[in-house]
Amino acid sequence: MRRSHLLLACICVTLVACSVDMSVRARTEAEQELQTRVDDWVRAMNNMDLEFLATMHHRVPELKVIWPDGRVAHGWDEEQALHQEAAEGVDRINFGVQNVEIEVLTRDIALVTFRHSTDIIREGGERAMPTAGSVSMVWVKDDGQWMIHMEHHSVRPPAAN
Repeated sequence: MRRSHLLLACICVTLVACSVDMSVRARTEAEQELQTRVDDWVRAMNNMDLEFLATMHHRVPELKVIWPDGRVAHGWDEEQALHQEAAEGVDRINFGVQNVEIEVLTRDIALVTFRHSTDIIREGGERAMPTAGSVSMVWVKDDGQWMIHMEHHSVRPPAAN
């Protein structure tokens, strides 16, 4: 009797340990998937590739993107219009990210934050004032794919001279 209890206890401990390990593995896989998606998003921003950006945003009316100037896009159509407006007269953009932090909250929801620096070259070679700030994104997993559900950009004010 005592042996069967000991065996049952060992089996339970093993099952619990395996389920924790699977959870850690699932979290690590989700973090890697999200890092890849963030890298793809940055590349699309730098290439001003609206078609690819469209595939990264959750296509629901609740999609919300808050721009650095405070404008808010509700849904992809509004976000796309703001991107098109921002791209007018722009030759190149260098959107760099640092300190990417990914926190997987559940199997289907994650928070991604990072600092950014943006350098824009206008058509004709004029350089816009570089900016720096932070981005926060809520990602949701929909049909097996991580999608941006909410995106918030902020900029730090220029340093006083």
